[in-house]
Amino acid sequence: MTGLPAGLVLPPPVARLKVGSDFADHFAVEGAKEIRQFLADFFSYRPPWMKALFALRGPLARALGVGHSFQADRAYGAQDVPFEAGGRIFVFQVAAASEGEYWAGLSEDGPLRAVLAVVSERLEDAGGARYRHHVMTFVTFKNWRGRAYFTAVKPFHWLVVKAMAEAAK
Repeated sequence: MTGLPAGLVLPPPVARLKVGSDFADHFAVEGAKEIRQFLADFFSYRPPWMKALFALRGPLARALGVGHSFQADRAYGAQDVPFEAGGRIFVFQVAAASEGEYWAGLSEDGPLRAVLAVVSERLEDAGGARYRHHVMTFVTFKNWRGRAYFTAVKPFHWLVVKAMAEAAK
């Protein structure tokens, strides 16, 4: 988990979603899947340990006014991933997307604003097309409850997002 790499140039619509954020992180994974299938597999990955973490997070989320929607057993196909502004998947509403290039979803959840963004780079090699997917999270705290909630879940955030990205690649 790191802040954004110095050489990564965000597409302008994604960069605008990062403005004013209190927290940003970045993971990069490489694989053979194009962005739409990568996102479908990313959102579908929910092993038992992750379901348990989300169940444990529930009381804290409710106490601090953060939504607690978690679709525990929903599997998505590539056709389920919207690239049109306003489309919804998991807890995110599409805020910006360009087929084959980037996708950013927004979750305005009570005391915080979270953006999940994926920027995809096509890599050429002798074995065929491969992709580097830059997975980023931008979080903005609207008040002390948002900061308190994220402080409590932050130690697990990197574990969950990284596991989802690794499973999806």
